[in-house]
Amino acid sequence: MFDRTDYPYSETFVREAIQNSLDARLDQSKPVIMNFTFHSDGIGPRRPFLEQVMDHRKKAGLEIPREWKAGNVRWLVVEDFNSKGLGGSLSSRVSDFWHYWLNFGLSNKDGSGRGGRGIGRVTFLIASRLQSVIGYTRRASDGSSAICGMAVLRALEDGHDLKSTHAYLAESEAGNIYKLHDSTEFQNRTRSAFAFNGYDGEYQSGLSLAILYPHAELKASGILAAAIENFAPAIMNGTLVLNVDDRVLDDSTIDMIALEVAEQLNDEAIKSDAARYLNLVRRAQTKDSPHTINLPNAQSSDFEPLRNSSNVKALQKRIANEQDVILEVVFPLVRKGISKSVSVRAAVGPTTSGKKPIDRLFREGMSLPDVRAKNPGELDLVMLVDEGDLAVYLNFCEGKAHLDLLESKDVKQKLEEHGFDGPRAKRLLKNLPAELRLLLTPDVTAPDSHVFDTYFSKPSDKPGKKKKPSKPDAPPEPPPPPRPPLFRVQTLEDGLRIKANPDYDDWPANVTVTLAYADGTRRPSWSHFDFTVESLTVNHTGCDLTAENNKVKALGCGPDTEIVITGFDTNRELDTNIRPWKNA
Repeated sequence: MFDRTDYPYSETFVREAIQNSLDARLDQSKPVIMNFTFHSDGIGPRRPFLEQVMDHRKKAGLEIPREWKAGNVRWLVVEDFNSKGLGGSLSSRVSDFWHYWLNFGLSNKDGSGRGGRGIGRVTFLIASRLQSVIGYTRRASDGSSAICGMAVLRALEDGHDLKSTHAYLAESEAGNIYKLHDSTEFQNRTRSAFAFNGYDGEYQSGLSLAILYPHAELKASGILAAAIENFAPAIMNGTLVLNVDDRVLDDSTIDMIALEVAEQLNDEAIKSDAARYLNLVRRAQTKDSPHTINLPNAQSSDFEPLRNSSNVKALQKRIANEQDVILEVVFPLVRKGISKSVSVRAAVGPTTSGKKPIDRLFREGMSLPDVRAKNPGELDLVMLVDEGDLAVYLNFCEGKAHLDLLESKDVKQKLEEHGFDGPRAKRLLKNLPAELRLLLTPDVTAPDSHVFDTYFSKPSDKPGKKKKPSKPDAPPEPPPPPRPPLFRVQTLEDGLRIKANPDYDDWPANVTVTLAYADGTRRPSWSHFDFTVESLTVNHTGCDLTAENNKVKALGCGPDTEIVITGFDTNRELDTNIRPWKNA
């Protein structure tokens, strides 16, 4: 779910880290600031924090990084500022604090943020080759600090103790939770060892994570690219600022950095035209008066009456003249029996010649990349949903990796629990990328009915009966008899014999024989683990023969040619494809 070929963990890690920090934003008038800093140093002061994890991994047969054996530790620090920190009671298993460290699949979020499934933080563990994370938080609610961690291990009986699947950086067990090291000396040692150096200046609260031994694929350029691709609106409107290895990414630098890291972008359309993508996001965020599209029933059928309106014709003309269009799509959303108008901002325009169409939906500044048109044609589209009831509604509709909008039983139940009137708005939003493109594309001109006149016969439209021909047409010449096959195949107990057909007389000829074990398909697949012709017994006469993998090629075959191949598995059926050919 969080590490796929289309969305690798290096991208989902950045998505989840930034999402969590934006949800924990403290002062709404200031941006959330996030630092991503790579560190490499000797084991030194980090030894007491990591030694037990290494010992357990060794006993459990898990990988020990080569760098550890060489006396080196690599880690990535992710820290946020102007955020609330990790709140919740330290003594309750169902608090926000222990939900974060222990209770995967549980969350106290109410839908007003960008998450709520309680599993996204698993991406931090995936990003670590040691599958271990150490965290330090200073909490805005009471100013206190706490240190904890998590490591995915393997259940192992060690003497009379059972090492659990998850281990936590704590002093001791305390019922169903853990007693944390809370001395100032321990906290200072941890902060110093892993460079948790913030929270003593302008910003006094937040959360720092040390991702231990991050995968080599996780690089500063990739973090910048993932942030630009998935959070461009939040960066541009001043909600989010990133420092990645001391490189600042904000509204003033995003255009330049996007060009530098374009090759690291995941979406092919954005990668090929990053400047166009950023321009569309800015246009969608503009304060200029947009063109309003009203959908009174929140259904795709609401578009039909608009297609021939003068306003839509004018928008179509603008796009035909290579101009972008800014839209405000307004529709009703029912919650707790009250209907309220909500809206989506959209920037639409013609795709740059030779480029792929850009197609992106952002909710509260975060991308949902799988909400897009199947056939985007030649129009770019960026849609923005800002804070409010619609953003909350969509949060309940999102899948667990926040990539798409779903309509499962779980989604319908959450919508009902929070007072929303079913999945109608979700269906509209899901179809909106296609519907807006159809609306702004002029109707195709009626085709010329005579276009195929020169290709196909056409019935006469002259009145009256047709005269019968005086004599019937001469019958066509009979087709020539089929030529006899070049070769005949005889099945042997563990192979086959291919022999020249005496009825064939147009020699010399060549033949390619392809062999594979039958698997029920017309073209069965072959593997080196099945056989190789080189390992079989091949005898031939009357030709020049070469063999490789599962193919035999015989050149200069004549009436005396015979090829015998034996040594196949007698319990499997052999499929033989014989393709004769002649030299040009």
